[in-house]
Amino acid sequence: MSLPGLLGVLGALALPFGAGHAGVGAGAGVDAAPAPVRYRPVGCAATGPAIAHKHGPHRKVVALSFDDGPSPLTVQFVRMLRAQKAVGTFFMIGDQLSGRYRKLLREELRDGDALGDHSWSHPNLVRSANARTQLQMTKTAIGALSGYAPCVFRPPYGAIDRSVLQTARSLGLATITWDVDPRDWALPGVGAIEARVLSQVTPGSIVLSHDGGGPRGQTLAAYPSIIATLRGRGYRFETVPQMLGLHGIYRRCRLQCGEAAIEGFPARGSIIEAG
Repeated sequence: MSLPGLLGVLGALALPFGAGHAGVGAGAGVDAAPAPVRYRPVGCAATGPAIAHKHGPHRKVVALSFDDGPSPLTVQFVRMLRAQKAVGTFFMIGDQLSGRYRKLLREELRDGDALGDHSWSHPNLVRSANARTQLQMTKTAIGALSGYAPCVFRPPYGAIDRSVLQTARSLGLATITWDVDPRDWALPGVGAIEARVLSQVTPGSIVLSHDGGGPRGQTLAAYPSIIATLRGRGYRFETVPQMLGLHGIYRRCRLQCGEAAIEGFPARGSIIEAG
């Protein structure tokens, strides 16, 4: 290839994904629509003291959260939320993460869901001698699969002490508990899960549920009605980081962002890193 030809190829590769194809198939003098600007979520920023957040500010907003995944049923939770035009926060067990979930994690990010740390093997961290390792390994595994560094952590069993709180905060993780618990893990029935959530929610609630750790079909079946009823009461849905004002971190796509890319500019207050 001649030097001018090689320079032309390199120049095309340097353009944002899709920009090098703007004129393909177009007649001379016809302007193609510009490629949409796309961003990839790469994390969020935990701020504030080392405390446990059991609810958010007193606003007509609810944060739905799901623990103990990923599991084979998680994809159905993700698509249920998308169909209901709601978002959730998925607190994941590191030992269950594998390449089979790479695409799903990126799909969650694209939908606006948040990813969270739920330890490596779900121990009681107050009694564990390796809490830091449990959290760091899971945070690293989430990042390796999704390109996203979580900033929220849910302690297994809700077990926390000052040491666990400080360890999480030193790793850039805000500790999240809950104020609504339908005890869906006990399989009480779809109606009971619905009734318990709806009777407990108040402005700023963080709802605990499960997408893994056992058969979760009841939980999955309960949420369309829960979401519709809460929306009818005037509630909106945010992820836990959004509710707590933890700024999302995004990177503008230069070539290809994969399945995690969103279109349009991220929400106000987001941190935009150089690509």
